[in-house]
Amino acid sequence: MHTHIFPDKVARKATLNVVDYFGLPEPPNHFGTVDELTAVLDDAGIDYAVVFSAATTPHQVEGVNRYILEETRLHRKLIPCGTLHAGYEGYKDELRWMREHGIFGVKIHPEFQHFVLDDERLFPMFEEMERNDMFLIAHMGDPRVNVSGPRRLLPVARTFPRLRCVAAHLGNWGDWDVEKVRPMTKLENIYTDISSSFSYVTDHGPLYEILREYDPSHVFFGSDYPIWCPKKELKKAMALHLPDGFRLEDILFNNFARFYHYRDL
Repeated sequence: MHTHIFPDKVARKATLNVVDYFGLPEPPNHFGTVDELTAVLDDAGIDYAVVFSAATTPHQVEGVNRYILEETRLHRKLIPCGTLHAGYEGYKDELRWMREHGIFGVKIHPEFQHFVLDDERLFPMFEEMERNDMFLIAHMGDPRVNVSGPRRLLPVARTFPRLRCVAAHLGNWGDWDVEKVRPMTKLENIYTDISSSFSYVTDHGPLYEILREYDPSHVFFGSDYPIWCPKKELKKAMALHLPDGFRLEDILFNNFARFYHYRDL
């Protein structure tokens, strides 16, 4: 559910910038090119991956979306997810273009896009997405800043109850306080992925506590490629001691296959 790709000429620099920003505990496993990702997926035996790249400025939106479309047309195992920006005014036409070309989700990364997740400029975009059965996936959490996380997603999910929202990284990366995440997990339109969570910390106890709060059918596998290696993340996911009610095959495939009803997987 969660991989990033970049054009070859900027992939290495973009990946290293992410590692530097988040102060990650180890060097990146990969560098975010499409050829590298497809090779890694084949090696891991992974059939599909959702790919995206956030537009850091409004004028990048259309170029990023067309890049994503081009690569996913060349590689059928890649599922496209678009991007928007709070300062982008042509969102109605762009969302129409996305739907017409088989892009049904939008990735928002407030930390890199330099706006808050509940920025009022985004609400007309969310309304248009809800009206047209498009989904949102958002980076969630960074203890150093207050631009994403449960406090920022809750007003979005409550205002647009039919907008399916994927709260990445168990809903609050780097701040594994179950009390902060719990109110969000009770909403029917909230989903999550396990990317950059179990690999990021050695103490998994708080993560299991958070995981148990989610509807078991609303949890997806994600690797956060290129920061983490899909093959390694898959191996770690298969070794998880899942709580009662959670099935590995659902997290790895069935949940997303039901969620992504736009095409048969």
